[in-house]
Formats: sequence, C-alpha cells, structure tokens
Amino acid sequence: MSEATSELPAESEANPSPLASDKTAEVIRLLALVTLTAGLFALCAWLSVPLLPAITWGVALAILAWPMHLKIRRHVSRPGLAAALSTVAVVALILVPGLLVTYQLAREATSAAQRVSGDEAAAQIREKVVSIPGGKQVVKWFDRAGIDAEKEISQIIRSSTQGASDLVQGSATAALQFLIAVFILYHLFHDRAEFLGGLRDMLPLSVEESNFLMKRAADSVHANLYATVLTSLIDTVGFGFAFWMVGLPAPFLWAVVVFVLSLLPVVGSGLVWVPAAVYLALSGHWIGFTALVGWGLFTSIAIDNLLYARLAGGRMRMHEVPALIAFLGGLAVFGVSGVVLGPAAFAVTFALMEVWKRRMRGVSVSPSVS
Repeated sequence: MSEATSELPAESEANPSPLASDKTAEVIRLLALVTLTAGLFALCAWLSVPLLPAITWGVALAILAWPMHLKIRRHVSRPGLAAALSTVAVVALILVPGLLVTYQLAREATSAAQRVSGDEAAAQIREKVVSIPGGKQVVKWFDRAGIDAEKEISQIIRSSTQGASDLVQGSATAALQFLIAVFILYHLFHDRAEFLGGLRDMLPLSVEESNFLMKRAADSVHANLYATVLTSLIDTVGFGFAFWMVGLPAPFLWAVVVFVLSLLPVVGSGLVWVPAAVYLALSGHWIGFTALVGWGLFTSIAIDNLLYARLAGGRMRMHEVPALIAFLGGLAVFGVSGVVLGPAAFAVTFALMEVWKRRMRGVSVSPSVS
C-alpha cells in the first residue's frame, strides 16, 4: 500500500490534470491575442504616419472650431448639413487669407527676382566687400584659393529665389494633406460623439477620468495654437516693419516667410533675418544692421521661447519649462505637426499622473469635455 501511495505523485506529474492543461491553453491564447492586437495596432500606426499632418490638423481645427459648429447646429437641424457648413466656414477662413497672401507673395517674389538677378547681385556684393576695410584682402584670398566667389553667390541667390517660388507654388503633397484634413474635419463635426465614445471605450479608465484626459488634451491644442499664432504674428509684424524701415526688397514677402519659419523657435526666423543683417552690413547700413540683429535676438529669446511658454503653460496647467520642452521636442520629432502633438502628449501624460494621484488619495475626477 505504501509503495502504491508513493507512486501517485509521480503519476500525477506525468499526467497533468485537464484543468491545468486548459489553463495553459488559455494563457497561450491570451498571449497570442495580445501579440496580434499589438501587432495590428503597430501596423495601423505605421499606415497612419504618412498622413499624420492631415490627421493632426484635422483634429486640431475640429477642436478649435467646435464652438462655432455648436452655434451653426442650433440653427440647422440636419447634422450632415450643419457639419458641411461648419467645414466650409473653416476652409474659407483658411483659404481666403491664404489666397490673398499668395497673390501678394507672387507679386513681390517676381519683383524681387527681377531686381536681384544672380550675376548682377553677386557683382554688387563683391564691390561692397571690397569697399569694407579688410574686404579687399578677403577677395584676394578667395582668388588665390581658386574660389569663384561670384559664382557661389549667384548660386545661393538663385536657390533662394527658387525656394521663394516653391513656397508660393506649394506642392501636390501639401494639397492632398489639406484635402484629407478637410475630410477628417467634416466627420469630426458630424460624428464627434461616436469618436469620443469609441475612444472612451478603448481607455482603461472610468468615464470621468477619460473626460478629464480629453479635456486636458483639448486645452493643450487651444493653448499651443493660440500661443504659436500670437508669437508668430508678433515676429511677422516686427520683422516686416524692420525690413521696410531698413529698405530691404520685398518686405511683405519676407515677413510672410518669417511667419512660416517662426513656427521653429530660436532657429526659424533666423533663416531670414541673419542673411538680411549680413546684407545690410555688406552694404554699410550699420544702423539697420544693429537694429535688425537686436530685434532678431530679442524675438528669438523673449518672444519665441519665454512668451510662448508663459502663454501656453498657463492654460495647459503646466510649468513653463515642460511646456517649452514639449513644444521644441514635438517640432524635432514630428515637424510642424509637433506644435500640436508634443504639448498634447505632455498634457495627457500629466493628466494621467493626476489620475493616479487622485486614485491613491481616493478622490474622483469629474471635469467633462468642453
């Protein structure tokens, strides 16, 4: 009897129970499901990357224009028609000023190209360099080194003119991204409740906590676009006036270029005002050179960074330091779309930390999405 009893554990180990086998199979199926789900999510994200600018700006415009859509919805009973009217209104607000600016850009770009032909401008710059104390020695050094300075300057001027032309003409890719953003915008107006409901269902949070996260994300979009546009407008007006005062050609053209490039803090607007300051120095306009450099440094430090961080950080309920890091990091990783994505990621992360903090304290969150 004792021998038979001693053999039972060995027999049990050799032949596991059906219950243990079922548990193992269930774990394997669960792991397979998790792996498949993660892989498909990664595939969807990979497929969405080329359209990230369109998705980002479609969502951002929907958030910004939602109050306007609510007003239209009160007077239009049909949801589809109300969404279409709201979409048309947003597109008009973007395209009409854009077309006017493009027309003015085209005029000034053509005028600037006529006044600044590559070879002629290169010869003028050579004369200016020679007239500067010590400039003649620099020109002689270039000649001894076999460097055709006039040819290099001509190529730089031609490439700059071509860059301005490309800016005016745009591209098919940009047009496609814009059309996709408009398509997304319409459906976010029309199916907002469905999208938000689906997102809430996917989050492992309560309804109140999900609404809390969405509210913070929406606030980050409002805060960043408001701060970005305001600081860019300050840059544009200031540099446009400065270009006009010092007598630079096509001040409106370059002011608009500054507006576009000022989305890239510290470095962006410098791509315009630094060469302009060098041109003024070579021309002997030292007062204009000093004024332009002073304004450029002031805007780079005080407006594009400090003022932006103060404007955006307050509404995002975020300190100025992480607000600035989110903005610059978003631009570095996602390009222009990072203006929205970087701060939104930080805002949602901080909101999740707040959720954990309140859970640990036993305090509920209740703000709803605006």
